[in-house]
Amino acid sequence: MKRCWQHIACCAVLVGLAAGQAVASGPASGALTYEQTEDRSNFIVQVRKARQGDTEAQWQVGMTYASLGDFARALPMLLSAAGAGHARAAALLGWLHEDGRGTEKSVEQAKHWYRIAADQGEPGAMSALGRLSLQDKRPEAREVARQLFERAARMGDADGQYFLGWMLAAPFERQRDDAGAYGWFIKAANQGQVGAQLAVATQLLAGRGVAMDRKVAGDWLVRAAETQDPVAHYLLGRLRQGAGEADLGKVRSSFRFAAAAGHREAQFALGTLLAKSASDVDKKEAAEWFAKAHEAGHIAAANRLAELYRDGAGVPRQMDKARSIFQQAAEQGDANAMYNLAAMQNEGLGGARDTDKALRWYARAADQGHEKASEVVGSLLNDSVKTSALGLKGFWQ
Repeated sequence: MKRCWQHIACCAVLVGLAAGQAVASGPASGALTYEQTEDRSNFIVQVRKARQGDTEAQWQVGMTYASLGDFARALPMLLSAAGAGHARAAALLGWLHEDGRGTEKSVEQAKHWYRIAADQGEPGAMSALGRLSLQDKRPEAREVARQLFERAARMGDADGQYFLGWMLAAPFERQRDDAGAYGWFIKAANQGQVGAQLAVATQLLAGRGVAMDRKVAGDWLVRAAETQDPVAHYLLGRLRQGAGEADLGKVRSSFRFAAAAGHREAQFALGTLLAKSASDVDKKEAAEWFAKAHEAGHIAAANRLAELYRDGAGVPRQMDKARSIFQQAAEQGDANAMYNLAAMQNEGLGGARDTDKALRWYARAADQGHEKASEVVGSLLNDSVKTSALGLKGFWQ
């Protein structure tokens, strides 16, 4: 999970003021509150010290500008501080270059500044440098990343703990250690690292490296969801749904939050729930979510959307559109879409009848284990063997 260095600036007393100007949320009269007046005075003092070469003041001023989105003013202050050996300033410069904030986006420059900060013992920079090192697929690069994560983790950095746990739990690792991974995940989760909270919940649900405990897993998902994380909301919806949540409204609410944030699995899950409703309004909304998931590349959602167009459920019946969408999903490998497309081709719905293509799509769906398609193919094969001197070969002629 990408570390956002802006959180450092949240600790600044000066957040809310930029270049000595009050924010718009001040009193209606336009006068500054006592706290704002103090902040403004302190900020002016810090700027003066920074211009006189005070490294800590340069860091404070640069951090404050960065937190307010004024990266043009932040950069020279941070460069001066980093040049004088300020590790946190160098780390923040790494994030600015990685994200292209106020400067050209450059992974190499980001690594450069992260490395400088890491060499000075900044744990957050170690984690960030390790994360970027994982982009290099060579085994030696992975080992460098692991060492960086371990150093950061042992210094108490939540991101380092999360990534170290992630590497220990990776299925392709030769020395996979689920229990060890859980130990690091729980440390990071207790510090509020959302990715780690999700990892803890996942391991608790699977009983991997720790005793299975759905209730505690749910508690962690609730905590993660409170940060407005869409993945947490989606997983919480799945957990509630799997537990037979009596209040479907809560399940829908969890899925809807994640779906609105663009989580395509949540869009599909919400659409599936709504499509089961007897309400035309719900079915109409289901079609909208299936369409969004389909646009995001969700193949199963494409099949469900086509079914709604075929049946006229929540949307006007459009056989040609249904057949076209079934075709797209079938070509992408969805067995249900293959079966539905074959049925439409066989009956001539939404386009010309084509029994030859229908038979082939039935066969492809059957090969993927689609039960209804297997029944159709089995029946046709039996008829072919009985009526053709060519035996099975006759089925395709």
